[in-house]
Amino acid sequence: MTHLSVPRDYASTLVQATADSTLLGTYTPLPDASPVAAIRRYFRKYAVFFGRASRSEYWWIVLLSTVVYGVGGALAGATQITTAGVSHFGGVITEVSIGAGLIGTFLLVYFLATILPTISLSVRRLHDVGLSGWFVFLGLVPILGSITLFVLFLLSSNPAGQRFDKR
Repeated sequence: MTHLSVPRDYASTLVQATADSTLLGTYTPLPDASPVAAIRRYFRKYAVFFGRASRSEYWWIVLLSTVVYGVGGALAGATQITTAGVSHFGGVITEVSIGAGLIGTFLLVYFLATILPTISLSVRRLHDVGLSGWFVFLGLVPILGSITLFVLFLLSSNPAGQRFDKR
C-alpha cells in the first residue's frame, strides 16, 4: 500500500487558491455561463457595479425577463379577455379583472425587484466590452440609445475591460 505524501503547505496553498478563484470568480466574467449559473450570479451580484459580465451571463437574464414578461402579459391578456363582456346597457366592460390585476401586480413586483440588478448587470457587461458603465445612460435616448446599447451588448469581451476588475 502506497501512501501519498502531501506537502505541509498544501492546505494553505489550497485555501489561498480557493480564495483567489472565489475572488476572481466574483469580478471576472463567467464565459459560457449556464442559465442556472447566470441567474444565480445575477441575484448574488444584486448591486455590484464593478467587475465584468460575459455575453452569456447577460443574454440568459434577458431571455429570463423576456419569458417572464411574455408569459405574464399573455396570461393577463387572456384573463382579461375571458372576463370581459357586454354590460346590460350594451357597452363593453373595460374594468380590469382580478386575475389580470394580480398578474399585473406580480409583473410590477418582478420589475421593481430586478431593476437594480439589471442595471448593474448592464454596467458590468459594458465593462467587459471595455467601456465605462456610464454608457448605460444611452438607454435614456429614445430609439437610437436602445439600439446602440443592443449593439454594445453584442460585442465580444475586450481585454481592456480588466481595468474595471476590483483588485
